[in-house]
Amino acid sequence: NSQTLRAFLDGLAPQVQRFPVSARMIFNDETRQLEVIQPAVIGRNLLVEDSLRSVQEQLAAGNHSVPLVFDYLNPDITDDKTAADLGITELVSSYTSYFRGSSPDRVQNIKIASGEFHGLFIAPGQTFSMASAMREVTLDNGYAEAVIIVGDRSVKGVGGGVCQVSTTLFRTVLYAGLPVNERHAHAYRVGYYEQTSSGHNANLAGLDATVYVPIVDFRFTNDTPYWLLMETYVNPGSSSLTWKFYSTSDGRSVDLQASGITNEVDAPPPLYKENPDLAKGEICLA
Repeated sequence: NSQTLRAFLDGLAPQVQRFPVSARMIFNDETRQLEVIQPAVIGRNLLVEDSLRSVQEQLAAGNHSVPLVFDYLNPDITDDKTAADLGITELVSSYTSYFRGSSPDRVQNIKIASGEFHGLFIAPGQTFSMASAMREVTLDNGYAEAVIIVGDRSVKGVGGGVCQVSTTLFRTVLYAGLPVNERHAHAYRVGYYEQTSSGHNANLAGLDATVYVPIVDFRFTNDTPYWLLMETYVNPGSSSLTWKFYSTSDGRSVDLQASGITNEVDAPPPLYKENPDLAKGEICLA
């Protein structure tokens, strides 16, 4: 009867619902065109009333195969979008950070976290949340345990190295001249974030950003009239992460001046805590 069929369709609706997801692309520097690396997902919602009416009509006509009726929803970026459509013509900002000396687990986390943003688009006027764009930082999602900062201590936790990614994004945003809506520094200096291609630059101290999903976020706004495309590249050979922004320059420029290290505070004396995982007399520096 119609009540049973309606109840069935009501229960089916959330199972067959599909949310629209924009395509992911990269900008080909030679052809200056966009290339799809992950096709768009067309969203759909089951129209229960229309489907119910269609089933009843087709059954009355003696048909036993009845297509359901859906409302289809396109994402913002479909596979056929071109660079011209989105106002993307050039590289507008790029930054490379380095993580020499990182453990294999930290490098793994950097690869996974940065990959979350490869090929993502940010609309004109959109405020982008790093935490919202990331999957949950868990072992099930491929993250490993590595050193993280909790309060004023370095401890082992899932996702150590994600802040290499947030720091790289922060600096790419900074050099693009885009407004930062939310940014949090680490509790203390981290040597990785002061590495350069050839050594170390203490003037990079303070130019870091920590993210702890979902509590601590990094957010910025694309306040230009053009779409912004993000690309991320990890090079294990050079222990580097490069973040690129493609869009169209509106002529803004950035001038950064560093005062150098000030108000330097000595590290506190070592704190020793018993660790049952270590042998007697063994000391592990965390």
